[in-house]
Amino acid sequence: MTLARNTDSLETERLLLRRIEPADFGFFARIHADPAVARFIGPGRPRTAEESDEWLRRTMACYEACGLGQLAVVRKADGAVLGRCGLTEFVVEVHAGPDVPRAWYQRSDAPPGLAVAVEPELGYTFDQACWGHGYASEAARRVFDYAKQALRLPRVVSVIHPDNVASLRLARRFALERDGAVQIRGATFHRYVWPAR
Repeated sequence: MTLARNTDSLETERLLLRRIEPADFGFFARIHADPAVARFIGPGRPRTAEESDEWLRRTMACYEACGLGQLAVVRKADGAVLGRCGLTEFVVEVHAGPDVPRAWYQRSDAPPGLAVAVEPELGYTFDQACWGHGYASEAARRVFDYAKQALRLPRVVSVIHPDNVASLRLARRFALERDGAVQIRGATFHRYVWPAR
């Protein structure tokens, strides 16, 4: 559940990361409908309110079912929700042959009977008004440190669209190593591995 049992939240100097709640729906529906935000996440286009509601329900269900999940990122100074950051179950087909392997964000989305590998994917999405303030870096670093130290995860990946310049900058800042490509909903994304430290 990204957060181990008996852990209510994670903190950084400026941020509080907590489990997403039903009351957060309005915020996430708004940013998921923003074309600039939606370009590199989910279906690659703005989501409808119904699609955001489905995303919210699946995210909350993952806390218990998968032991992982996205967390709401809240600015401590004013209590404003800025975005989300956390670990998601990332499922990749094992035997793609010469093709780029297909990938999904939940086991239930992969075709039945397909051989897959499952690994935690560290991802984040922020309100466009918050871009350029270092919030994504701060939240991602905290989630990664928690994944290694508290959850003891041996491998953490991030999946980044090749045109997502801001996320590629973050990957370079944290010395992520590229580990091939995957196909998600027909689009090609690059997979990066976080340092083992």
